[in-house]
Amino acid sequence: MKALRAKALFDKVTVEDAMRCLLGLGRDEVKVYFMLLRRPMTVEEIAELLGKSKPTAYRIAVKLTNMGLLIRRPCIIERGGYYYKYEAVEPERVKRGIQEVLNVICKRVLEALNQDFMEVMKRLQSGGAKEKERAGEGSN
Repeated sequence: MKALRAKALFDKVTVEDAMRCLLGLGRDEVKVYFMLLRRPMTVEEIAELLGKSKPTAYRIAVKLTNMGLLIRRPCIIERGGYYYKYEAVEPERVKRGIQEVLNVICKRVLEALNQDFMEVMKRLQSGGAKEKERAGEGSN
């Protein structure tokens, strides 16, 4: 238990770690979010900077948009048509979202610990009573 506490206290947790763990993002998804904090980009630009295919960049952009981490903005082409640029939402919104997820997880873990410890205690107490009954039966 001591080693577990020491590791938790001394290992540095980065924002990327928190986003991957608490939001379920992959490395490339985290990278795209931070790339888009610098400037809005098209899927083609994202793919080029990531060194991935356009379909992969598109899937990442859609996932992050659906999670509320990116905003998709249409850009009109003067001669007709349009394309989309993706931009990252402000970091404060992401921080608040991560904190909300963390709060829910902590609450659920604490509830589970309280319930599980109580159930184990009850089981052990009822098991202890049964053991005494069995011991009493064997001595007759």
